Amino acid sequence: MKCCYKIFAVLFLLASGIGLTAQDIHFSQFYNMPLHQNPALTGHIPGSYRAKVLYRNQWNTITGGGVYSTPAISFDMNFKPGNQESLNSLGAGIVVLNDQTGGGDFNNTLILASAAYHLALDKKGKSYMSFGVQGGYITKRVDQANLVFGNQFDGSGNATLASNENFTNNSVSGGDLRVGVAYSGYPSNKMNYKFGGSYMHIIGLNEEFISGGENKLPGRIAIFGQAEFLTGNPKLKVKPEVQFMNQAKVNEINLTTNLAYQLGADFGLLFGAGYRIGDAPLANAGFTFKGVELLATYDVNVSQLSPASRYQGGFEISLGYIGRIKKSVEPNLPCIRFY
Repeated sequence: MKCCYKIFAVLFLLASGIGLTAQDIHFSQFYNMPLHQNPALTGHIPGSYRAKVLYRNQWNTITGGGVYSTPAISFDMNFKPGNQESLNSLGAGIVVLNDQTGGGDFNNTLILASAAYHLALDKKGKSYMSFGVQGGYITKRVDQANLVFGNQFDGSGNATLASNENFTNNSVSGGDLRVGVAYSGYPSNKMNYKFGGSYMHIIGLNEEFISGGENKLPGRIAIFGQAEFLTGNPKLKVKPEVQFMNQAKVNEINLTTNLAYQLGADFGLLFGAGYRIGDAPLANAGFTFKGVELLATYDVNVSQLSPASRYQGGFEISLGYIGRIKKSVEPNLPCIRFY
């Protein structure tokens, strides 16, 4: 039975990766890969620069090596233009992401450069409008030798049988273009918030691996909202997050709330919970230390997606660091007040 589950999972992944409704990569910690979430968040930092590393491994017990394995890394900076007295600022950064599906049978790599402009809407820096653009390169590669198709399924799977699939390419690649906008507000030193939206794949990569017509990567809409506020306990901070995505007529809604409890001047604890609606509940735990943040997430699939994946878990871990180039100079965006 376990072998059948594994074959079913591979067949399902092939249908997702090579079929007509290929989907983008998603993270439970979507807020910890901000450049992948929205290019307008580039350089939107409570500091001078930010480095992020995130790794996801999903459904490890099905194949023994993880059906999905996704590392991602990003780096961005915030700096002022020529007028040093202006509250406006610029952001620049890069994000690199690699997604291996089916234990490496399908590989998806993105390299994207990102830029944003943060426009102050008042003289006190209480609100900002941010505009971002992102461009780069996508490469998708499939390993035919490790694939099993329906024609090769004889009860247990037989790779020696003919697949009858006519592959025209083992890999496809091309450019990618994304745009985003975000609004952020800082009404007091106890609260800040931001929300916005982005549109991905304006160019649209043709993902044709098997002959039979074009299979254009569909555009993706992503809308997010997040807030950060202190409670009655000055050591406790609440961070609710929400994200809505639509791609190829498929919707996804993610809800997460994290609590940050400050134990000392440099050290704090993180814990929280969330839900990917109709798919998976999740739990978070981690800590902060001198600008470093480590957060681990575990989610459990409860959807009817497949018998092989139900109640299987996905593990994510992120490591981030926010720093200042000159400690005596306040960063351009006022959210440093919360750090």
